[in-house]
Amino acid sequence: MFGKKKKFKLTAAILLLIFIYALHALYVMFAHTPSLELLSKNTISYSGLRAKVNSGNTRVSLIKVSLGTEENLIYPIYEESSLDKDFKEKFISIPLSPEDEAVKFIKKNKLESLYIYYSINYSNKFFDSDINKKIKISIDFEPPSIKSVKTDSYLYLGGIGYVTYETSSDTYSSYVDTGLDNKFYPITRINKDSISNLVYFTCGNKPCKNGKIKIIAEDLSGNSLVLFKKVKTLRNKKWKTSDIVIDLDFVRNKYNEIFNTNIETVSVDNFLELNLELRKKNNLEISSQTKKITKEPITLGKFFQLRNSKVFSRFSDKRNYFFDDMESSLMSTYHWGYDLSSIENAKVYASSEGVVSFLSNDGLGIYGKTIVINHGLGFYSLYSHLSEISVRVGDTVSSKVVIGKTGQSGLAFGDHLHFGSYIQGVPFDSNEIWDKKYFNQKVLSVYKNFINSKKINSNSEGRLKAE
Repeated sequence: MFGKKKKFKLTAAILLLIFIYALHALYVMFAHTPSLELLSKNTISYSGLRAKVNSGNTRVSLIKVSLGTEENLIYPIYEESSLDKDFKEKFISIPLSPEDEAVKFIKKNKLESLYIYYSINYSNKFFDSDINKKIKISIDFEPPSIKSVKTDSYLYLGGIGYVTYETSSDTYSSYVDTGLDNKFYPITRINKDSISNLVYFTCGNKPCKNGKIKIIAEDLSGNSLVLFKKVKTLRNKKWKTSDIVIDLDFVRNKYNEIFNTNIETVSVDNFLELNLELRKKNNLEISSQTKKITKEPITLGKFFQLRNSKVFSRFSDKRNYFFDDMESSLMSTYHWGYDLSSIENAKVYASSEGVVSFLSNDGLGIYGKTIVINHGLGFYSLYSHLSEISVRVGDTVSSKVVIGKTGQSGLAFGDHLHFGSYIQGVPFDSNEIWDKKYFNQKVLSVYKNFINSKKINSNSEGRLKAE
């Protein structure tokens, strides 16, 4: 009797283990399977197809993708077997062109939809298998349109330009490329059958690339259209170049102040860490803090230079740095602003109406104590080397509000204000906003005409937005 009971318990334990194993196998079979996800909004265009394959905790050995109708397979467009068997996610990009057989077939038959057929061979801990599925996609080979391009077709070296244009309503994103790393996005107005765009831009301290700007419009399918517009750069100024001999005592003191250290001697590496590497990092931070276009338009007025101040360094001045015994410069920098001197610890007023969008009381590296003010439409002003800051982020300020005092925090040679002006993350010559007549002509009147154009009125269904 005892032996039968023991045998029964053993049998039950074995059956339980088999049941658990079977459940686990079923779980692996259904849960551990790869999948393909389209990243191109289930649409095919000349930008091709972008997809992501998730391994589903399996080892994938083959991926095949084809285009086809519901009844017939047309065209294989992707196959890969040399795979990292342990990948979790794999991104696939498949370009297409008007010369591809699949594209010719689609156009010849005027197809409005198509199917993506895909096969994935894989293995898990129990078996080898494959998946064969299809996804219905729409077809879009028509890029957005760009029309009604208007601009005065010039800007001064280091200055501001503008362009207005209309794009078709299927436009997902549009922007202006002047040849810099930055893109300049528009203030837009959505109409019933089109989108009106206004872009302020700069070409930096050089002429626009090839004397042109590129206006680019993209849709959700990945189609894009590029339109070139000539823009003349008027060379009305020359940048000053200065040779600076490095004072090691000054560098040591500033290095200890900025990095909060207490080293007794400095080397070339210390200087480069301070004036090259940290400068790049600080400029990237400023660029990121001045990129955004304010969603709600802000009324921009006159900009003022620091009261009772004298300019002793200008925008885009070039500085070559030497040690005493060096024949060639160790490095060179461009000065992205104006250095303004007044009395020591002079009161600093906001240059114009705006909202404090960033500040650093602890010091932004070589810039020291710094304030950034957002003036709307992508325009910002920067105040650095301050000794005191008397505002907070979010404060609304005007040219009558004291925001701080001049100083020599950061990599400053003496008490002064470093003033910079930025449009969507790119510095430009502040003289263009201090000139009331020119700023009104180039910025304010253009904006007023844009929002008051006859095509767009208060009864329209349009709305202002920022990209």
